[in-house]
Amino acid sequence: MATYGYRGRLRVITAPLTTRDYDPKAAVEIPPGVKAHLKLDDRARIIWNDLNEFSWVGPDVRTGHHGTPYLGRVPQRLWETVRAKAVAAGIRPVMRSE
Repeated sequence: MATYGYRGRLRVITAPLTTRDYDPKAAVEIPPGVKAHLKLDDRARIIWNDLNEFSWVGPDVRTGHHGTPYLGRVPQRLWETVRAKAVAAGIRPVMRSE
């Protein structure tokens, strides 16, 4: 969602990517082409009401199929949809452990 520098470290604000069951009202579906490009499970979606903030790369970040936590970029339109929902609802990120 966003990045910034703080005391020489990269800080990130993220919206979780998950395959778990969440309230459909809190999830943004990822288009099939994007899922295929990023090699995501068919159940994957973005949860816009559970933002997290931490220094990159945090302990809760899992690696993808290629051994890195960076899966790729999502299309601008998808990112804007997630951001707009979070902003409209006034969602504040949760500070996560380092």
